[in-house]
Amino acid sequence: MGKQKTKLEIKEEFKHYYGQKPKAYAGYVDEPSEKKILDLFEDIGGRLNILPSYLFTIACGEGLSKHYLDKKTSSYYNNKGGLMTDKAMSAFSILGLDFFGSPKEFPRIKKYLPSDYNEGDEYVSYNAERNERYGKEAVPSAYFDGFQSAIEGFSAVLAHRIELFDKQRKKLGYALPTEDEKAYWYYAYFQGEGDANRALETNKDYSFLAHQAAASPEVHRLCLERVATWRYLLAFNIFSR
Repeated sequence: MGKQKTKLEIKEEFKHYYGQKPKAYAGYVDEPSEKKILDLFEDIGGRLNILPSYLFTIACGEGLSKHYLDKKTSSYYNNKGGLMTDKAMSAFSILGLDFFGSPKEFPRIKKYLPSDYNEGDEYVSYNAERNERYGKEAVPSAYFDGFQSAIEGFSAVLAHRIELFDKQRKKLGYALPTEDEKAYWYYAYFQGEGDANRALETNKDYSFLAHQAAASPEVHRLCLERVATWRYLLAFNIFSR
């Protein structure tokens, strides 16, 4: 039996292959005390047919790891080190859902949510302020009433973007994508569905390693990082798939 690779060696391999260094998210979900986190992503991912490991990767990349699961920076832990899952959390700052509170968004994602999920119970809308090149802008985001509602809302948005990708690829007559291609384009659609639609058509196929496939260099970089991070997370065998 050969020498087992170190985490750093595995990371470097993915960095070399994808061109972006993977983030380390395994440490937020690999301990017995974090099983409720693991179970929630397994349950919701299973219901929506999204790989739980991928769902977790995308959520962490949007801010869940840094602003919610990281004990060093999070305000969601009690004095005994327990995660408080019933505390309100921002869709904007923790999950990158800038427009979750828009009246146009909920009808699009409703079919992916539990039947009793609604505004006023699971979430409330509010105007978040974000910085743009031209100055500050108010966007219709939301506050979730707790961790489960937040992940359900986030997963519904991602599921809708996956639906848009599938519609576009079928319209264009493309063959079935590989798992890596799915991971790249799912996130491109999460970043911006209109730009992703146009990029997928312009690109003529799913390829993304040899050239910029997403609409902008920054989104392309983020997509590569998410794919590399997801593959790195899979190396720890934490999730069922």
